[in-house]
Amino acid sequence: MKKILKFITVSTWILFTRVYDTYATYQHTPDLIKEANPLVSIFGFNWLSLLITLIFCTMYVIYAYYIAIFEEYNLLPEEKGYTFSHFIGYIYTGKKQHWLSLFYKIPKDLKRFNHFMGIILTKCLVFAGVVSTMMWLLINNTEFYKNIHSAPLIYLILITGCFYIYYRWYTKLYSKYII
Repeated sequence: MKKILKFITVSTWILFTRVYDTYATYQHTPDLIKEANPLVSIFGFNWLSLLITLIFCTMYVIYAYYIAIFEEYNLLPEEKGYTFSHFIGYIYTGKKQHWLSLFYKIPKDLKRFNHFMGIILTKCLVFAGVVSTMMWLLINNTEFYKNIHSAPLIYLILITGCFYIYYRWYTKLYSKYII
């Protein structure tokens, strides 16, 4: 029951914050001229292509989160003695790899990939939901924040927060592994 409640609560939060972010974005910039999302600002997505992409990505994260919660999968290596760097590479790829493999490799095991993404992307999307909700509440309800708000500030907060989430998760797993 605890897993079901956690899944429903987290999934609801993700859906709520994605819908609220979309609504607030539309209210602020219906033509997407002021939108900082790289899908719009760099790749030129319009509302339809942006919504399709965001819906697909959000549904994948919730699906992967479901897998991570309800299907057992051991991400930890059985072999002892991995350095923290190789441990990170193993958690992602299933092989003893340097941590940089996160940036250029994809695990061959789809179950591993889905389980990994279900854990890590969910944590980051929950964090992004907090950041975007706070951002829109501050934009819509304060004057002081409008003067300091910027896309680089928000992206700095998001990237720093997600790296912190990654690092904390890996260090917890590594502590479990070295025992």
